Amino acid sequence: MYKTVPALLCLPFLVACGNNQTTAQVMEITSEGDVIVVHENAPILSQLVVEKAMLQDYESEFKTVGTVRPVAGKYAQIAPPFAGRVVQSWVRLGQTVGIGAPLFEISSMEYFQAVKEYFAALSTNKVAQRNHQRQLELAAHGVASQRELEEAQNEANITQREVEQAKATLRIFHVEPEHYPAPEIGQPLCIVSPIAGEVIMCDITLGSYLKEDSDPAVIVADLSKVWVSALVKEKYFGSIKQGDREEVYTDAHPNKIHWGNIYYIGEILDPETRSLEVIVACDNAHRELKLGMFCEVHFLSSPTKAVILPATAIMQEQDNDYVFVEISNQKFIRRKVVTQAAHHGTVCIIDGVTEGEKVVTKGGIFLNI
Repeated sequence: MYKTVPALLCLPFLVACGNNQTTAQVMEITSEGDVIVVHENAPILSQLVVEKAMLQDYESEFKTVGTVRPVAGKYAQIAPPFAGRVVQSWVRLGQTVGIGAPLFEISSMEYFQAVKEYFAALSTNKVAQRNHQRQLELAAHGVASQRELEEAQNEANITQREVEQAKATLRIFHVEPEHYPAPEIGQPLCIVSPIAGEVIMCDITLGSYLKEDSDPAVIVADLSKVWVSALVKEKYFGSIKQGDREEVYTDAHPNKIHWGNIYYIGEILDPETRSLEVIVACDNAHRELKLGMFCEVHFLSSPTKAVILPATAIMQEQDNDYVFVEISNQKFIRRKVVTQAAHHGTVCIIDGVTEGEKVVTKGGIFLNI
């Protein structure tokens, strides 16, 4: 017990020495507002490496995931506009169809009623037009009164509007009354394809009853070209532009490159992932890109000039990157930067540092106070 007394008595002395050493180290660096000042002859000066920022050739390269989806306007989910029973089918899976090609027919009471009202409106309008024409002829010979002529004209106008309304109702069924084949009373409703393409889904059973809110009975798609929807992080926005040529890889063909071009760069940022949707249009003549397939998209930007710094120059604080810029001899300022990983331990500075500025590329951690 007595042997430990000298050691205990020495503790205040050791603590005092340690505090003096820490104080001396802190006094090597002071701050003047946002400016960090390193005192002359401070040992940490030998730990700092400062380099002038220079523009270099840079080609952005990064990878992300994507999903194959159909081209807008080249994918049609087809269901009957009104309820009815299937009485005829004209297509099968894998069949190629053109615009307006018949797919299937249904017996629909709503359609029968619409055709009936159309012909009734035609008949009423025909009578009204004849009466109006007759009144015009009588008025020309001074026989008909002005009142009778106006009533006949008004009736003709009303019945003409009723015909147009009946035509509009038929167009809901994708039927053009003036075009062949013209509708007939009791005729089934023929559902046609709105686009040219291939039947990739067909769920038609003769005699089955389809409701107006049923799932699509037929899906027609033109898959000769597809879109790959990729999510691109915010830090890469400045390195991509519409028209850039990109590589797409799939697990099904891992060694094959499917080339595509950026078709669209989204305008709405996902607040959770901090990503934008970027659509890459790809040729799919061989049908190797299937709808819903996951892909790896390799983005390769066009060569450009950019400030490239060693990765050791970048400091991090929470989600922000920053560097120390020397503004004068032994005076530095912390500056937030937007970065993008480059190659071989280097970083591309998207924003925050300009050509010619002096940046601490090594030892910046000693300036954190």
